[in-house]
Amino acid sequence: MNIYLDESYNLQKNKGKMFISINGFAVLHDKALRKRWGTVRKLYAQSKRRVHATDSHFEGLREKSIKLLGRHDVNILSVFQLEQEVPYGYFGKDGIKFDSVYTDLLKKLFIELSLGEYKEVRIVIDARKHKGSRLGEKIFRKEIEGFLKKQFSGTVSTFKTTPSYMDTLVELADFISNTFYKEYQTESKHVFEDIGFRLVQIKNPL
Repeated sequence: MNIYLDESYNLQKNKGKMFISINGFAVLHDKALRKRWGTVRKLYAQSKRRVHATDSHFEGLREKSIKLLGRHDVNILSVFQLEQEVPYGYFGKDGIKFDSVYTDLLKKLFIELSLGEYKEVRIVIDARKHKGSRLGEKIFRKEIEGFLKKQFSGTVSTFKTTPSYMDTLVELADFISNTFYKEYQTESKHVFEDIGFRLVQIKNPL
């Protein structure tokens, strides 16, 4: 099993609903999907601009990304937590402890996916800045790897963080995550309804 994830969030009250979400997809055979996404993005990649979901120049890729995943043996993933529903213990003097929420949302998602049913799982997450920089990233990685080893002892798990420009399937997860961000912000259900049974969605698990 191969899992590709990216986070999206809003923690500014003046921008509407405040939430943290982690989104992406799980696919057994990622080589075929990588090839198909490469074909879809080829025309857009001819631009000198970096292909990124937040750039309006690549708006056309957003719908194509959802349609592409609908044609493959893929589960689309989303774990979503409203800021107002986050337990008190996740807050400190400087506000919400983002890394703690982020880490525990990942754990909730992995449990929901029953990773112990697979012999081997490869998890690739879009690299992000952690509080404490490199030390914070090291602590995060150690905690996730320790959780996977303990929770799914019969599964060989590999965990990797990489920027979306280094892996086109992380880039694809970025498009999915940004699409879900817009849905969560507007409280729309249109995209989620179109995905149907392929969607694994967890709301407010903390």
